[in-house]
Amino acid sequence: MTCDRSARGCRDVVPARSLRWAAAAVVLGLLVPIAGTAQTSWRYDQDVRLSYEFDDNVQEQPDDPVRAQVARFEYTGDLLWGRGEQQLRLEYNGGFKQHFGSVLRELDVSSQFINEGTVAYLRKVTPRLAVGGEVGFKHRAWTNDSNFFINEDGFLRRRGGLRMVVDLEPLDTDHNARLQVGVDWVDEEFKNLDHLFGNKLVGGNVSLTKEFGEDVEATASYSFDRTRYPGLRVLEPGDNPLNILSPLGERQRDRTHNLGAVVSWFGDDVSLEGEYHFRYNDSNSFGFRYLSHSVGIQVLVPLPWDMLAQALAQAELRTFLEPVPSVSAGSLDTGDAQNNVLLLRLVKDIAEDYSLEARYARYRNEAITLNDFYTKNIWSFGVIYRP
Repeated sequence: MTCDRSARGCRDVVPARSLRWAAAAVVLGLLVPIAGTAQTSWRYDQDVRLSYEFDDNVQEQPDDPVRAQVARFEYTGDLLWGRGEQQLRLEYNGGFKQHFGSVLRELDVSSQFINEGTVAYLRKVTPRLAVGGEVGFKHRAWTNDSNFFINEDGFLRRRGGLRMVVDLEPLDTDHNARLQVGVDWVDEEFKNLDHLFGNKLVGGNVSLTKEFGEDVEATASYSFDRTRYPGLRVLEPGDNPLNILSPLGERQRDRTHNLGAVVSWFGDDVSLEGEYHFRYNDSNSFGFRYLSHSVGIQVLVPLPWDMLAQALAQAELRTFLEPVPSVSAGSLDTGDAQNNVLLLRLVKDIAEDYSLEARYARYRNEAITLNDFYTKNIWSFGVIYRP
């Protein structure tokens, strides 16, 4: 399986000839109960993806942007054993990012190494109950350790989580339902801007998924996160925004509630998925409370000559309840700051084990200044190998 990790709302997408099987993989992730009894005692599936990316704007000045090119390697492996009762997933995404451009400002920006990995385990303990967890990291390091470039600081993120998935007793044998409950933690440190963006998060989530016939599935979810910013001082009404950098005083804490709904339809000729999320971020620091509405739609369509097309669009409307101008505490570009996305992807099967992929994505990301946005375009070309 391959996943377009450049989009926040991505799903696993399989460049297979069967649209129904591919669409099912888009919606179903790792943490669902392992279904049925396997034909063999163990099985190992793996995907390898090599790609080249071109990013036309990695800062906030479209008139003289810094551009980047990325050589990327991705690997995904799934090991099932015990007749399908245990599953281990390994994921790795790494690459080398080279910057160029910004002729007018004459910036000399060094290159970066990018590494991200996940290990996840799931065990079916009863016919209707599965438990598991995962640990992961994401790291971006400059080749020149003293280098600093606004909006793309080096960082290290460590994360982990525990999951419990329950198959609920269906009202009828054809319409299943499942409940998932989980807890997560994240510890994120930045190389140069840790006093602004370093944070520690703990949270919980619950979701209920219900099948409505063979072709329709719906999921309702709720999550709550508590994030601490050890480097940020609490702002009071009327404060100078620069006071946020003071080492003295109470530290900022945010509490985020997220309600979501996803509806998926798996058709023979086209598959659709629509989602809506409502987010409320409450903060003890003046200027950081906001409401957010996010709407997304994803389409999968089979094309002639063994091709599969994917289109994804996502838009977020965010309203700050106590706006404070010129506060440099928005979002750094960590690969997850996608507020508005348009993605087009085309996969062509060359052989049973090989596929070619072309992707274009346009983002309107939040900048380092709170509630300020900039636009970037990313083109990607890759080869997918499924041994």
